[in-house]
Amino acid sequence: MSEPPVALVVLAPGLRARLGEIADLIVTRIQDEFPVYRAQTFVSTDELRRTAVENVTYLLRTDALPDGDDLAAARRTGTVRGRTGAPLPELLAAFRRGFTVFWEVVADAAIASGEVGRRELADLATHVLGKADRFTAAVTESYRDAAAELLRRHEQERSALVEALTTGGRGSVWEIASRLDLPTSGAFVTVAAEVPAVGAVALPGIAPKLRAADVSSAWRLLPDVEVGVLALPRPDAAEAVRIVGSAAPARVGVSPVYPALEDTPRALYLARVALRSAPAGARAVRRFDDTPLATLVAAAPDAAVRIARQVLGTLLELRRDEQDVLLETLETWMGTGGSAADTAERMHVHPNTVRHRLRRVAERTGRDLDQPTALAELSAALHALRLLPGVR
Repeated sequence: MSEPPVALVVLAPGLRARLGEIADLIVTRIQDEFPVYRAQTFVSTDELRRTAVENVTYLLRTDALPDGDDLAAARRTGTVRGRTGAPLPELLAAFRRGFTVFWEVVADAAIASGEVGRRELADLATHVLGKADRFTAAVTESYRDAAAELLRRHEQERSALVEALTTGGRGSVWEIASRLDLPTSGAFVTVAAEVPAVGAVALPGIAPKLRAADVSSAWRLLPDVEVGVLALPRPDAAEAVRIVGSAAPARVGVSPVYPALEDTPRALYLARVALRSAPAGARAVRRFDDTPLATLVAAAPDAAVRIARQVLGTLLELRRDEQDVLLETLETWMGTGGSAADTAERMHVHPNTVRHRLRRVAERTGRDLDQPTALAELSAALHALRLLPGVR
């Protein structure tokens, strides 16, 4: 253990007698220079003065310590400031100002004493700067540890609240919404994004990106998906979906827009259905089609798969590319109200090609496309095929 500088041994008793005066001077300088301390936003004047007293006492110690330094006060200050969320740059700047004020007082005292030469004063400066560096490092480390712990607790709390929201668990929707900074009514969508691995987020940094578009959100990480509840500024999810899609490395499912936050459990189910409708390994965003048929399919997926297989019949025995051509033609034809000409225009083929494909669909499914019941069955089968990979 190195001995304290001679100048410190000489000056310390007199400076300790002025401890209160020095602490007050440090507080005044800091509050004059930094508005956040003047406003006492994170640190009261009394707390700031107590910290100044501790710091000056630390700097004036001349006794030998086992570890060479007594940094308990520094660690305590860093922990307290980290827990209150005080900004670290202002915290460190205030410490630097405090050390500067302390050195000014020490230098004046050294000159006034007539007992401290230039060499001793230089040694004292080195000693004080070294202590200031160690003190600042201890404050920074403790601050970051406390801030990280606070962030972990905050994220754990938000995650638990999102879980309650998406499962219909304990707690009122109003209370959960208030703590998540979400409205209870308006326009919402729920997102289910496939994770790359267990414990890895699917959409890193997505909340700030959405916030820039005036979309509030709350997220929870599950083993297979990252779940997000999004509050939209208007009943149009296009921009939010675009932002989510641009950040997604894998499959993402998006629920229909819904007006009440209490409907989130159902919305998550539909978002998961939409996610599973995309091919495994694909990078795709799928939105759930909120039509009556799609809702029926989602409500009874096992039954919908069986029915779809029965309705589509031997069409599902064809090669996959043949299936896709025939099913796309059928879906486009239904979407045009049964117009072969409009279907041909949309698909860039001849109307006779459309008619030939429709005849093949009728033959393979055993359904007469002129019968409304057959068309309803085929429409339901198409919805199941689009939403439920198990059909094929």
